[in-house]
Amino acid sequence: MEVKSLIAQHIIEAHEGGNWTGNSIREVLKDVSIAVATAQTTASVNTIASLLHHLTYWNNVMIMRISGVAIEIPEINGFDVPQISTEEEWTKLQADNLKSAHDLASAISVFEKHDLNEPILPGYSSAYKSFHGCIEHIYYHLGQITIIKQLATLS
Repeated sequence: MEVKSLIAQHIIEAHEGGNWTGNSIREVLKDVSIAVATAQTTASVNTIASLLHHLTYWNNVMIMRISGVAIEIPEINGFDVPQISTEEEWTKLQADNLKSAHDLASAISVFEKHDLNEPILPGYSSAYKSFHGCIEHIYYHLGQITIIKQLATLS
């Protein structure tokens, strides 16, 4: 399997499972209600919902970068989750995240192999490093989501 396909697969596994950590966004969120998703805890100023929205935002930023678009990242940095007040809205937020993961994996899969060592955009790190940065970013926030979930369900 090609390197770019392996990277794309890792993006999907971080979201849906089957990775070596035995942990994924889908697994952690499977029993999270809207009350838990929007709960403020002492662990973070962010909620599970805002972290999930942030990850979706960054998956989409990377898709744009792969397409050659250098977007300016506003100070809010994708943490501007819309107000969600129903389980349906929470379900949609989760579905949007999974869709963004699949879209990113698809974009990585068709990325030109010979461009992996080139900057993803002028002035940026290599595409290879950027793609792996996405994976690291997902797992970083997955850890936060896990901690927030534990704290929010203790009360």
